[in-house]
Amino acid sequence: MAEIKNYTLNFGPQHPAAHGVLRLVLELDGEVIQRADPHIGLLHRATEKLAESRTFIQSLPYMDRLDYVSMMSNEHAYCLAIERMMGLDVPIRAQYIRVLFSEITRLLNHLMWLGSHANDCGSSTVLIYAFREREDLFDMYEAVSGARMHAAYFRPGGVYRDLPDAMPQYKVSKIKNAKALARMNENRQGSLLDFIDDFSNRFVKHMEEYHTLLSDNRIW
Repeated sequence: MAEIKNYTLNFGPQHPAAHGVLRLVLELDGEVIQRADPHIGLLHRATEKLAESRTFIQSLPYMDRLDYVSMMSNEHAYCLAIERMMGLDVPIRAQYIRVLFSEITRLLNHLMWLGSHANDCGSSTVLIYAFREREDLFDMYEAVSGARMHAAYFRPGGVYRDLPDAMPQYKVSKIKNAKALARMNENRQGSLLDFIDDFSNRFVKHMEEYHTLLSDNRIW
């Protein structure tokens, strides 16, 4: 009688939304996984090789793409490495701006995790709530860089430009009446810093909503 042996199966690599890029080499006994060899991080490889033929500034946009939910944090680490290597002093205002947007990026990252994790557990409401907050955070990205995701905002020695004095507002459209626009622009009357301050105050209440939906929920 033939000997029955475990067999090896490639699971992935795949790119399921923003859950990360994953390849598993599985050793299976029938349908039972006996061993898993994970290979994590297969997105946008050869960044170091590409950087060999580009300037520091030209290489910076690649950093956004190393992790789609930690864009400016990756830019920050890249710029800090160059500054340490070259002995550059960064103006104190630029340092504050970079830390501010690294924290905004951290919130974007955690909201993606919480929303998608809760959705995987069976609560799509948390995903919708988390993306509601992410929209405001992406508006902050767009206000300083013009891009909502891959910002390329940080620079060795500082940032691309100072914070804007006015927060961009929603414009009149066929699907938004004046009353709706006034409500949507209510917290956009001041500067970007005013908008960030308003978001910080609102976010505490939003976190209470997450706790209400998840903390004592048996699916979680």
